[in-house]
Amino acid sequence: MRPSVWTSALVELEPEEAAERLARIGWRCLELSDEHMRRVAGRELAGGAARALKELCGKLKVEVPQAHGPMFNCCEDDKLEEHLELTEEVLKLAGILGIRWVVLHPGSASVAEDDDALEYVRRRNLEVFRRLSDVAEEAGVGIALENMNDGERPGRRTFGSTPPELLWLVGNLGPGAGICWDTGHAHLQRLDQRRALRALGKHLVATHIADNDGSGDQHLFPFEGKVDWKGVMEGLKEAGYSGPFNLEVPGETKVPLPVREAKLRYGLELAEAMAEGKVP
Repeated sequence: MRPSVWTSALVELEPEEAAERLARIGWRCLELSDEHMRRVAGRELAGGAARALKELCGKLKVEVPQAHGPMFNCCEDDKLEEHLELTEEVLKLAGILGIRWVVLHPGSASVAEDDDALEYVRRRNLEVFRRLSDVAEEAGVGIALENMNDGERPGRRTFGSTPPELLWLVGNLGPGAGICWDTGHAHLQRLDQRRALRALGKHLVATHIADNDGSGDQHLFPFEGKVDWKGVMEGLKEAGYSGPFNLEVPGETKVPLPVREAKLRYGLELAEAMAEGKVP
């Protein structure tokens, strides 16, 4: 696995400056955040902005194998078409940037949790992500669907919170779709992460690595909360996963920039040790 970090750790900076600062710290693998992908899209002209960012990353010897796409709920969104058009643009830009996987969220509906509601949610997710998968395939990228958690919708089921739901969705979308595993979401869902990751197997293509104490999605460094990291690391190994070990830790970055850079140096050392099997 390759230690990686999402660029929203430096969200106030332009994506080019964020990449440069992270490279100076020592990071050689990045996930471009939703915010930074939107900024590239906002000043894109015939592929120029994306190509320039790709060239810069090449000079920095930084790879960008994954990005986070726009966050929307395909089952409950009164601006869905607008968000889908933006996502299609992001997928095309990801292709120019040489990004392999774009992370997206499955959708859920705030309706009674019965068979009819589940059928609607399944049908809607398939309809939307088949459309996006077609655009992604043409751009030469894949869609990585992220595991969610019921804590985001108290008292209701959130579709895509369990391995069977994710496997059903990617199985119906085909080889251009995979799964991004968020360890913080899985902990909130009270899942056995070793068992879950083993079940995902070859469909696991991306990660969001973060910790929490079970009370909320706090996005902390590993070992700052209560995630079973021994189980996570064993599960990743048993799944045969070799992609980015990508820290998504906004809970650690709400500090002034110089302090943040120091924390990101620590985060790199921790991610390197974990990816190399030295911890836990």
